[in-house]
Amino acid sequence: MEHPKLREGLDAVPIHHEGRPYILLRDRLGYNDNPVLLNADFAPFLALMDGRHSVRDIQAFFLRRTGRLIYSEQIEEVIRVLDENLFLDNARYADHVRREVQRFCDDPVRRMRHAGKSYPQSAEELRAFLDALFAAGPGNRAEPRPLVGLVAPHIDIRAGAATFACAYTALRQAEPPDVWVIVGTGHEPIENFFAVTFKDFETPLGLVPCARDLAEEIVQRAPRDVRAGEYAHSREHTIEFQAVFLAYVQPTARIVPVLCSFGVEDWSSHKAAIDGFCDGLREALEPLGASVGVLASVDLAHIGPRYGDDFLPNRLTVQEHLEADRKLLHTLEAPDPDAFMAEILKDGNARKVCGVPPLYVLSRVLRDKARGRVLHHDHAVVDRQGSFVTFAAVAYYGEGSAES
Repeated sequence: MEHPKLREGLDAVPIHHEGRPYILLRDRLGYNDNPVLLNADFAPFLALMDGRHSVRDIQAFFLRRTGRLIYSEQIEEVIRVLDENLFLDNARYADHVRREVQRFCDDPVRRMRHAGKSYPQSAEELRAFLDALFAAGPGNRAEPRPLVGLVAPHIDIRAGAATFACAYTALRQAEPPDVWVIVGTGHEPIENFFAVTFKDFETPLGLVPCARDLAEEIVQRAPRDVRAGEYAHSREHTIEFQAVFLAYVQPTARIVPVLCSFGVEDWSSHKAAIDGFCDGLREALEPLGASVGVLASVDLAHIGPRYGDDFLPNRLTVQEHLEADRKLLHTLEAPDPDAFMAEILKDGNARKVCGVPPLYVLSRVLRDKARGRVLHHDHAVVDRQGSFVTFAAVAYYGEGSAES
């Protein structure tokens, strides 16, 4: 391969293994679940794998940078490993993508992707796992009223156990809708910002069926093609986690799975299209009343070196961001999409709230129709450097207003 080119969707993470520095290359897009470990010496020339530099160019660059000669065979071996792992932008990778997309499109079921990793794979073990999770949960005040909206986290289920339990205990205690439109965070860009799929979701406890008639209605009302990015559902965990909980708590529920992905710049420059989808969704749900609810699968702030910050968080950092969350959650209780976005835009989403798109959709759809109540608010530390994620559970009721 004369001019190798790394493809999009890769993360390069510096790590130490057995006392030596390495670069861990990971595929965010999910075409290969196996990371590649490279000697840290090779890190400088990864940037030269842009399709414009040859092996000889890389070799010369390494010599100028380090004063050491690296053999072309060594570079070619790294290229071979990257190619085998589908990390290069070439015909082999393109063919694999086409096959994977076709396989996904042909299957009427969105298959489990995170079973055995994020939650138990067998039905018996999953039931025991969830039984224990709910038994340890803090519990909620019963609200025997129509539940028309829910916010639940999508962090690792063990890390967010108490918050998941609060969200789905509220569902158990209320009058739940028959259908949930699940709006989940898309962690990678999605064509036209939204992706609707008509697939049933597989869980260890059985299929959670798609409400296809409603899904078709939502697609027809959208101002842009919201089936174009459907393949994003194949790898995302945000809706899969909620399907697992619904299969356990409300096994008769049907869903409409919707992934959302847009940043604050997208919201500013494409607001008409984004609002057009939200308004079309609201109109589609209008005649169905409390038989349909909106479930936002979201996390809040992402703080620390793992998420690009150049400082080590401490206890005061956590308190600061939990307080900032509370201001956001206050706007969501109303719910008030304009006030919510005003809070986000104050710092251009510097806190990296990944749930902005689904929360904006939920608040715009439920505005003037429901009142929310924060059930639980927490954080989880995710690495040894103190990086952390915040998240919350919020329930929305369609009659009267809930106490905050």
